[in-house]
Amino acid sequence: MNLKSLQIKIILIFSLPAIALLYFSYSLVNENYIKYKNSTSYAFSAKQTKILSKLIHNLQLERGLSAGYLVSKDEIIRKNLEKQYKHTDSAYQDLIHFSNAYQYLKKQFHSITAVRRKVLKTQISFWDEMQYYNTLNKELLQAITALMHNLESKSYNGKALIELQKLKEYVGQERAYVYNQILAPKKNEKYIHYIHLLQEKEKKLQTIFYICASKNTQNIFKQLIQKETVQKTAALRTMFFQDKLSSKEDAKIWFQTASQYITQLYNVSSHILNTIVTDALQTQKDIKRVFTYTIIFWILSFISFFLLLYYINALIRKEDKLLAKIRIASHTFDSHEAIVITDKNGVVLEVNKSFTRITGYKANEIIGQTTKLLKSGKHSKEFYANMWHQLLSSGQWKGDIYNKRKNGEIYPERLSITAIKDKNGEIINFIAQFYDISDLRNAQEEAQYQANHDFLTGLMNRKALLQRLHEENAKAIRHSFIHAFLFIDLDNFKQVNDTYGHHVGDELLIQVSHRMRSILREEDILARISGDEFAIILVNIAETKEAAKEYAQKKCHSIIEALSRTFVIEGNEIHIGASIGIKIFPDEKHNIENIMNDADKAMYVAKKNGKNSCSIYSEI
Repeated sequence: MNLKSLQIKIILIFSLPAIALLYFSYSLVNENYIKYKNSTSYAFSAKQTKILSKLIHNLQLERGLSAGYLVSKDEIIRKNLEKQYKHTDSAYQDLIHFSNAYQYLKKQFHSITAVRRKVLKTQISFWDEMQYYNTLNKELLQAITALMHNLESKSYNGKALIELQKLKEYVGQERAYVYNQILAPKKNEKYIHYIHLLQEKEKKLQTIFYICASKNTQNIFKQLIQKETVQKTAALRTMFFQDKLSSKEDAKIWFQTASQYITQLYNVSSHILNTIVTDALQTQKDIKRVFTYTIIFWILSFISFFLLLYYINALIRKEDKLLAKIRIASHTFDSHEAIVITDKNGVVLEVNKSFTRITGYKANEIIGQTTKLLKSGKHSKEFYANMWHQLLSSGQWKGDIYNKRKNGEIYPERLSITAIKDKNGEIINFIAQFYDISDLRNAQEEAQYQANHDFLTGLMNRKALLQRLHEENAKAIRHSFIHAFLFIDLDNFKQVNDTYGHHVGDELLIQVSHRMRSILREEDILARISGDEFAIILVNIAETKEAAKEYAQKKCHSIIEALSRTFVIEGNEIHIGASIGIKIFPDEKHNIENIMNDADKAMYVAKKNGKNSCSIYSEI
């Protein structure tokens, strides 16, 4: 054994304990820092959530009292409402003072003064009042949802807390609608139907809550939600639908009982959040003490390691092959992401288990092959040329790409490639990391579909219709097309719901959409905009407005004839009709709101003319 070899072995023998000590001390520092950071984040998120929850709770009370006052104009309710305004403003100020992140809410809360003034003067409709508060609470609930994802722990579940907040909001909406309807001189069937929907959503949310909630959360819920309150609330709901609640005293009892239930839901959330804050603060205190000692230990370990750094670096500089292996090994290989290492020509040298899981290729099937084996054929030569240009010039490339699995399936992946260089700056290897984003893409597409389609019929909803109407109007102006907009309202639909129930009404709407779709061309656009109202855009139907009117009228008569035929649902023969308003566009105003409004006006003319007919706006 020569001296040089002996020196190297001695350095290695003394370096290994120092490295181990440094790694161990660093792990302790990092672990305790993460714990401290997480506990701080937990406490801050829980405090924010608690303040947001308090503000929502006060807005819900304000919404309920406003709903009652608009229909009753009762002075006692007015006084309670004015008191509630102060509580709500105080909760809002607490939120603004706690964090600057909510400055964007100032605009919404600036407008609340005008809404309150209109409520006290009864110059706002119940529907508009509800929409204002519902929209405001929805924004606050979205903020809570973002915060609660940071509150996951073994004892408490952020998802369950989110569902609890949603449940509380729906119960709050139900309280306002029922309160309004008890005091109203005449029941509004639209609101009654919506109350039914709210109760169904509440049942569903409570089920999801129990599924998501930890045992601790479930126990707190059982302790703080009183059975008597739940039973009394259920009994009052039954009496309401039996028209047994109609007096101011009945309304007061309902409001108080529903408020008790909402307050108990609020108390469940507050109790859990208080516990999280307390636990997090105690953890901070404990970790801070341990963290101080750990830092001292880490510094000492670092100093020990630094004394041997010179010898270790000298050894590494002399061993080029060892250096190359260390560069490759320094990149974690047991990642949930797929990892593939190639030489400078793209020949695969090594892959990890995630690579096999995602692509289907085992290590012995891909090593020695080039990465061209994974190409999907969906990208152009220019795409790959730009990728290599960026990779060679900057040493990195990141982006989304389509690749092909062993079974031939093409899938999207998020890919990151890094060039590894030697001491002379020459590229010797490439390391690629990627993961399958199929689920993410599918979720995005599903969310986009849900946002633009009616949940019952699968047709476009009002939002998507307005977008298409805007696009088609622009095309028509640009290319001198002539379109027709049909506003369709079903005749006698309410009687179907009243006689056979809403489930039959829902099936009827589905069959109506099928019949209308069968009459239209593929390029025509059909949408359900609300309740029993539909809309159709007949695209590029004629070269003159007179011919367009004639075509639109024929199409309307076909629709009316189709909808006049008997529908058979659950053995019941059902007869309805349709009143249709026609608007030929574009017109000189070039405004899509005018298009819908004009068609709506024409539809009401058709209604006045005996229903089951159509009317063109220009003839009004």
